[in-house]
Parts: sequence; C-alpha cells; structure tokens
Amino acid sequence: MQNENGSYGSTSDLLDSHALDNDKICASTMARSSRPSLEGNSVDIGEITESPDTEYMSTSAILHYCKSKILVPYLKLLTIMGLRPVVDVSNSSKFAICLSHFHSAQVAVFMFLGYILQYMACFRRDRGFCYKLVPLALSSTLEYETYKQVCYGNVTLTYIGPSILHFTGFSYALYLFRISDNEQLQNLMERVFLLSSYAPQGLPTSKPKRLLRMLWFFIILSVLWMCLSLCSVNMMMAKGSIMFRWMESSSNDVHMTLRILLIICTLIHDMVQATIITSYCLQAQLLQAHLMFLKERLLNRTMSPLHWMREISEFRKLLKYLNDDLAPAVCLFTVVNVSWAASGALWLLGLDRVDTDTEPLPGVSLLNQALWAFAVAAPFVQAARLSQECCNTQSVGHELCVRPFLHQDTSQEEIITILMYASNLKLQAELFYCPIAGRYVFFLITVSVITIFSLGMCHYLQ
Repeated sequence: MQNENGSYGSTSDLLDSHALDNDKICASTMARSSRPSLEGNSVDIGEITESPDTEYMSTSAILHYCKSKILVPYLKLLTIMGLRPVVDVSNSSKFAICLSHFHSAQVAVFMFLGYILQYMACFRRDRGFCYKLVPLALSSTLEYETYKQVCYGNVTLTYIGPSILHFTGFSYALYLFRISDNEQLQNLMERVFLLSSYAPQGLPTSKPKRLLRMLWFFIILSVLWMCLSLCSVNMMMAKGSIMFRWMESSSNDVHMTLRILLIICTLIHDMVQATIITSYCLQAQLLQAHLMFLKERLLNRTMSPLHWMREISEFRKLLKYLNDDLAPAVCLFTVVNVSWAASGALWLLGLDRVDTDTEPLPGVSLLNQALWAFAVAAPFVQAARLSQECCNTQSVGHELCVRPFLHQDTSQEEIITILMYASNLKLQAELFYCPIAGRYVFFLITVSVITIFSLGMCHYLQ
C-alpha cells in the first residue's frame, strides 16, 4: 500500500478487504448526493442523517464523519502553524504557492524574533525575568548609592542552546509535515475509523464517537496548555519593570511594542510546540486503537487470520513512521522542556548557586513548572500506553486457543500460525530510539520522588 514516494496509499485496499469480510453490512444511514464518488482521499457524499453510534454506517459515511469531525479541523490547525501548505500545490497558481510559502516563512521569522526578544528582555522560560542590581560608583570606588539593573546568566546555555534546539524541532517538523507530504496522519485516521465502525452482526457500535471524543480530548488539552502558558507569561510581565537590552533609552511606545511582540512570539513558540507534541499523542492514540480494533475483529471472527497478519504488517509501517520520523521532533522539544522543568524546579527549591535574588511569583512559578512537566510527560505516557497495547497483541494467539467454540471452524494450522506469529511480534513505541514502557516511566517517577525525599532529609531543600 505504499506509493513511489514512500507514503501510504489511499484506503481503497482497506475498503475492499473490509467489504470481503463483511458481506452483511447494513444499508447506509446517510442521504447521498446524486453523484457519490471516492477518488483517492476525497469523498463526495451528502449529509449524515443519523448518529454513528446507533446504526451501521457505510464506508463513505465513516470517511465523511472522520474528515468533517476531526481530520479537516486538525489539518487547518497545522496550516495555521505553517506546518502544512495553505493551498494545494498541484492545483494552484504560482502566486498562491508563494503566498503559502510566505506564511510558513512568517511563522519562522516570528519564532526567530521571539528568541532575540527573550534574550533582550532577560526572559527565561524556566523562571521568568531575571535581573540583578549592580552598584554604580560615585565619587570613589568605595561609595555606592545608585544601582543599575542588569541581566545575568550563561548566554550559551540559557538562551542560545535551547533556542537552537527549539527552532530545529520546528524546522524538522516543517519538513516532515509540509515538504515530505506523506499524509500519514490522514491515512491512519481513515484506517482506524473504518476499523472502529465494525461490530458483531446485529449490534450497534459507538466506537467511532468514543474515538472522536478521545482525539478531541488531546486537542482540547493542548489548547488549555497554551492558554495557561500565555497567562503565566502575562503575569510574569506584569511583575516589575522590564529592560530590553540595547533599547534602554527608547521611548515608552517602543518598549510597549516590544512587550507585545514578546508575548506574541512566545505564544507562537508554545503553539508550534503544543501542535507537534499533540500530533504525536494523536498518532500514538490512533495506533493504540488500531491494534485494539484489529485484535477484536480477529477474536470475533470478522477478519480472517491472513488478513489480520497483513494488517499487522501495515501497522508496522505506521509504527515505524511514529518512531523514526515523528519522534525525533518530539525528542528535540523534550530536551528543552526537561531542561526548563529541571532548572526551574532547582531554582524554586533554592538550589541555584547564583540566582538567589529573583523571587518566585506565588502560584505563577509553580504553574510554569507544572506546564513544562506536563509537556514532558504527555508523549512518554502515550508511548507507554501504545507499548502496552503492543504487548497485549502478543497474547492474541493464546486467546484464540481458549475460545474453541467461537473458532471451532478455524483450522488448527491457522490457529498455530497466529499463535507463533503474534508471539514473535516485536512492536514497541520509542522515544530517543529507546523502547518506552509503563514500567520504565513509573521507575523514573519513583527515583525522582526518592531523590526529593532524600534531599529534604539532608536539609538541602530548606
């Protein structure tokens, strides 16, 4: 199902195979247009007239439901972030194509401008604005009565290094979503929604709607994360005066403009990062549902063993894309987020050897650290859940063996083949090219809690 450029083809093969395995699918519950057609990934159909959780739906209705309810809105979000073309390159004029490229370049310029403004204003994402007062000599070197507010900190490790990693993550995601144009998310969504629409004969299914709610749950969480981050930045800016390096003598209007630009650019930083991490979480959730639905169909005999093994082979390709292509972008952001979260936590605990003058804002600093910790944990939790579902798939052969009445017509050779094939599956989600499992995540949490308790007992956290 892969085309020449390495991307997955349309879902037509999956539609044909589902049609062979499901001869008794009920009639469509939607009003079709006079000329329904399914070409590639586009569907020309009418309006759905009944809820998908009460009746069986045709494959065209399921595809329309998937696209209208989740796929198209999320692709528009990627377009706003500059990660997808604004127009279709193959069917657009040169002016429209240039305008589409200009939009992505504009997002990149705002991100780069944001890094410069953060350095100019001494704004650190781990703790806010960091200044210290340096005494100025008057009549002699021993008399100090006035002070100058200056910025301090390691420029390379505090500003340049994290900014380079952050922008590299955006550039890599831009190449992945826009230039390579592999349509992985679209094809994965269509495949999973098609699999979710099937249930044992005579029974309705609400799985498409439940899957839709889960996907929107992750999107709403990312929007909430961005809003909270924006609130924390604004509350940090409202505390005290802000000095912009090289612009100290500028007018108040210039300072206000720079403040507004700093807020906008920082919001764009968070929106881009949240969108990419959410895309990883969505695809991990879809892959988890993919495996779960495949296992359910095999156990309920709505899919032949040979067809199930073919679907697992396609799943391997989708999982490989998640691990090898999308995960590196998430890992770049994770390195930056872990650095900010760890630095901010040490600063809040009073373990920073130099920055002892900057006072944490009550509540705001804790909220800031919680946001970075959540951004770090989300992809690891989703990867661990996906790895757990992969582990559960290995036992599908044993579950077939303990259902002799349901599979009494299945030959013993097929059951043994499924048992051996599933037992030898090596499927795991990876981050930093390391397998992620729930036990590893809980182990890290346990070690972190023990470390905090130990430091507290040794009076390091006073």
